[in-house]
Amino acid sequence: MSNSKDLHNKALQALLAGNDAQALQLFIQLHEQQPDDLRLFTKVADLRRKMGDSAAAVKDYIDIANAYSATGYAVQAIAINKIILRIDPSNTFIMNNLQTLSEERDFGFDDDTFRPSIEKKDDPEENIHAGLSDTPLLSSMQGEQLNSFINSLQLRHINGGEKIYQAGDDGTYLYLIGMGEASLHTIDIQGQDKIFSRLTEGDFFGERAFMSRLTQTCDAVAETDCNLLLIDRATFDDWVEKFPEMSATVETFYRQRVLARILAMTPVFEGVPSYARAALADQFTLRSFDDGEMILQQGDIGDTFYLIRSGLVTLKVSNPLGETIFSKTIREGDFVGEVALLSGRPRTASIYAQGKVELMELSRSNFEQITEQYSSVKSVVEEYIRKRAQETITALRQQSKSS
Repeated sequence: MSNSKDLHNKALQALLAGNDAQALQLFIQLHEQQPDDLRLFTKVADLRRKMGDSAAAVKDYIDIANAYSATGYAVQAIAINKIILRIDPSNTFIMNNLQTLSEERDFGFDDDTFRPSIEKKDDPEENIHAGLSDTPLLSSMQGEQLNSFINSLQLRHINGGEKIYQAGDDGTYLYLIGMGEASLHTIDIQGQDKIFSRLTEGDFFGERAFMSRLTQTCDAVAETDCNLLLIDRATFDDWVEKFPEMSATVETFYRQRVLARILAMTPVFEGVPSYARAALADQFTLRSFDDGEMILQQGDIGDTFYLIRSGLVTLKVSNPLGETIFSKTIREGDFVGEVALLSGRPRTASIYAQGKVELMELSRSNFEQITEQYSSVKSVVEEYIRKRAQETITALRQQSKSS
């Protein structure tokens, strides 16, 4: 028996060389060696379809969808069923299979920390319990309601390494990963590309631009070949009327995902491992401000710290006569209120909203809990205090010279 790793490398090389026939034979051998690996089986079906053998591809896809359904991998089964319908729109398998899937899933499973993974085969009983109830976007649906919603989903295939969308694109769709893995990228305030979220089957994304009806503020990249299920605006609005909890679910993920992105952008959390940032998100409170509204007033006593989630703010320092001696714009990913938070002294500047602004508020007690666990956070904030103090001193000196 050939070494599976060597065989897999040869199969990938054949794909890169455009030799689909050779790649198919190699993936068939891999599938025979590892019959439980449904991702290998899917690659066989994909290649058969690509080479024009639609009948054999559909037969394989049906077997794959049955296997996913039987082990509780509902989202993967949905994606495969969508492929079957794309090849053969008259095929009734999808309707029967999904109806059975929705009727048989176990709603008693409440361990939301479990995430289905095809690589995990040691506990088939747990696999059986995992399914649509682990996919927050779909967990409230069943039966005909679920089937009707699934029928409205659009299938899109993205090759590994390609961008699904990029910053500036319209938020036309909400994306659900049927098969594959993706990552979300942002640019931190030093201009460096950072991954702030890694996604796999059952995860949805694109919710910030979709919910706010604005453009995307990050890049989504397919880490592997991905089969995505897309929800358009009209479909979503229609289903929110029927299932109001869907909107709440997406909004919850929206807040968590956006905050994860902000934490990844902000140097103050540089020393916090990415896996711990989700826990930190629970420590923040969302605050919204309108254009021109005062957020902080110079001279006030304060015990809160703000991360700018979206929008711009203006920082102004005034002299005793009330004249502005220093002003600067602070943008998404930066933070304000750090001096009063750390020192207990009065606010050293006033902060105003430029347009609509969303801030994430952190209290002194919660900040101290974070810095006890991650000492680098406090040192970075202290460095920012020194930097901003120097900016103010420089502005005062320039004003003195000009007067």
